[in-house]
Amino acid sequence: MIRIGTCKVNITPYIGCPLGGFAARKDVSQGIHDELYARILVIEQQEPVAIVAADLLCLPAEMVKQVKALAARKIGICEECIAIAATHTHSGPELRPNEKEIASAAYMQNLIDDLAGGIYAAWSVREPARIGVGCGTIQGIGVNRRHPDGLPVDPQVGVLRFDFANGRPGGVLINYTCHPVVLGPDNLLITADYPGYATRLMERVKGDGFLSMFTNGATGDINTGHSADLSALGYPIPGRTFERAEKLGNMLAGEVLKIFETIELQSEIVVVAKSKTIALKLKPLPSLEQVQNDLIAKQAVLQQAIAEGASEEQLLKARVNKFYAELLLDNVAQQAKAPQQETLEIELQGIKIGNCALLAFPGELFVEIGLAIKQNSPFAQTCILGYTNGYIGYLPTAQTYEEGGYEAVASRFTPESAQVVAREAVEVLRSLDIDI
Repeated sequence: MIRIGTCKVNITPYIGCPLGGFAARKDVSQGIHDELYARILVIEQQEPVAIVAADLLCLPAEMVKQVKALAARKIGICEECIAIAATHTHSGPELRPNEKEIASAAYMQNLIDDLAGGIYAAWSVREPARIGVGCGTIQGIGVNRRHPDGLPVDPQVGVLRFDFANGRPGGVLINYTCHPVVLGPDNLLITADYPGYATRLMERVKGDGFLSMFTNGATGDINTGHSADLSALGYPIPGRTFERAEKLGNMLAGEVLKIFETIELQSEIVVVAKSKTIALKLKPLPSLEQVQNDLIAKQAVLQQAIAEGASEEQLLKARVNKFYAELLLDNVAQQAKAPQQETLEIELQGIKIGNCALLAFPGELFVEIGLAIKQNSPFAQTCILGYTNGYIGYLPTAQTYEEGGYEAVASRFTPESAQVVAREAVEVLRSLDIDI
């Protein structure tokens, strides 16, 4: 029989903490709309596997390493058996070390200690349990922001349900694919966005002690239906309200509740975790002088357009091009500070839970890549866990580089990198399938 333990840790940052996620955001947090949590699940068959879902934009690799090392020392768990995922809320603390303003060192150290302590706490209370998986679909939340028709998307809602052996409902792990960016750069209140509404509703409906975790999928080009360019520039976009976040979160929770009732639970299943390190090629960047000159040129074009009374469409294009030049300059400047390298090593992690697999990736895969991994997976049900075990940014399709746009400019990797990840991810899943 498997054993399961859970823990829920409050990780809400202080008021005045810099918020991560939007280039157009101009101020630090001014208050707390809803508290942020790390929700932790430990599943033990032969050896424990820990899954953390934290209401954060991301958790940088160095912090992930520290959490895993602390947890490993506390309970003897293998580090490759720990998955630390962020929901990717854009209204939580900025933790990325290269940003101009980041959360305090004290908050970040407390976060590391709290996540490791939460894993230990979940492990300490594990008890006999039963587990099962199910899935459904939902429309009206995720939209492909790069295409006028809003497609493709991944409508799958994956649900991992667990009850304790005494019949008490234990919780769910929800997996869905959509950026939590209902709230925009003008929002200065700390919030978990729509996933927070979904998890809170599940926990209210199911009662005290029930744990509802949210994990995000291959969301690189999926949001709730607005232009990434307009958002990056801080343009007002209708519908970016807490009311809409609540509506979408409740829609998701409603689908989860329907799936929940259909899931068959088992007490004897195989739980295995494996990880593989792969090297992705970094795209060559122009020189610092080149991008500085390009930015000056783009600024001149914008100023000329303003002076000549250009149309709003022309002004938007000039502002977007200037933003892209600033983004590229930032990338080049950061790379200039780092040791010269042609590749970056990343971790792909797979977790087998019965006939379901979780595939963890430390960044933002485009939805087409996530769908391809699912299609080629040997498992009956596969969930992509983005923003897990670090953060490397966007990994678009090769076609995206030809089309251009925000994600192509922001990505650090060569166009073929997404296909490399798709191929290697399936190999990780296949290695789990034969490991019993």
